[in-house]
Amino acid sequence: PYQRRAVGWMQFLGRLGLGACLADDMGLGKTPTTLAHILDRSGTRPTLVLCPLSVVHNWEAEAGRFAPQLRVLVSHGPSRATGDRFLQKVGEADLVISTYGTATRDVATLAAVDWELVVCDEAQAIKNHHTHAARAVRELPAQQKLALTGTPVENRLAELWAILDAVNPGMLGGVTWFRERFATPIEQRGDEQALEGMRRLTGPFVLRRTKADKSLVPDLPDKIEQIAWATLTQEQAGLYRAVLDDFLAEADLEDGMKRRGLVLATLTRLKQICNHPAQFLGDGSTIADRSGKLARFDELVDDILEAEERALVFTKYRS
Repeated sequence: PYQRRAVGWMQFLGRLGLGACLADDMGLGKTPTTLAHILDRSGTRPTLVLCPLSVVHNWEAEAGRFAPQLRVLVSHGPSRATGDRFLQKVGEADLVISTYGTATRDVATLAAVDWELVVCDEAQAIKNHHTHAARAVRELPAQQKLALTGTPVENRLAELWAILDAVNPGMLGGVTWFRERFATPIEQRGDEQALEGMRRLTGPFVLRRTKADKSLVPDLPDKIEQIAWATLTQEQAGLYRAVLDDFLAEADLEDGMKRRGLVLATLTRLKQICNHPAQFLGDGSTIADRSGKLARFDELVDDILEAEERALVFTKYRS
């Protein structure tokens, strides 16, 4: 139901000739929701989706799954069609998927197409209106522009202005006015009146839902965090102590930026030792029975597999 509401909201704004920012949490289905809207609008004009390279394949796969009737053209990389050849291919497509980097390079060609929709996925990529990507988006003609992001504001409220100004140019005034009227009073003084005024101004164009809202996904369990402690092996402890002793000796001889650089380099070495001695040493040596962290990880993975559950693993050192 919440996805149907989002489609109806985008359709309503589209009939008024207005852009929108769908700012649902990651995992609530912004891509299939948008594909439903694209299907509703598909006809004589194609739709352009701009996204980071890392999600191009996801868009292609989701379109194949949820909207197989759409003719999809992926346009990025050195072998992509350009100029007249691109314009010819676009004439045979309903949905064109490209990257922000490609858009900045091919903006003149892309601007020659009369797009039905221009969709900016991971729209934090255009949160700075001075960037080439943000400027390119503003140059593209479209019946409606959409921004999709799970984080409409990461650091400053001016980022929200940049995203909304990209989909509704000029509607929120200039960035200087927005900062003086809303961003500065809210960020520096916690001005509730300014906050309420900003919400009234931006609210119609931003739809934000979070996974914490049980009315959206009532069967979604609460997040449970468990810390799995691991101990260092004797080899890890010896390496850790040696690196720390070297650092303490060198730190006494350095100051300023050199000392800061030494601290950061040492932290990196210590993290690698905690992962596995072979990673720190970089010598291609054996893996088994040398890391307490890896041993604990193996135990957790065994439990997960035995329970027939799935896991997503984040690590700073993929190697």
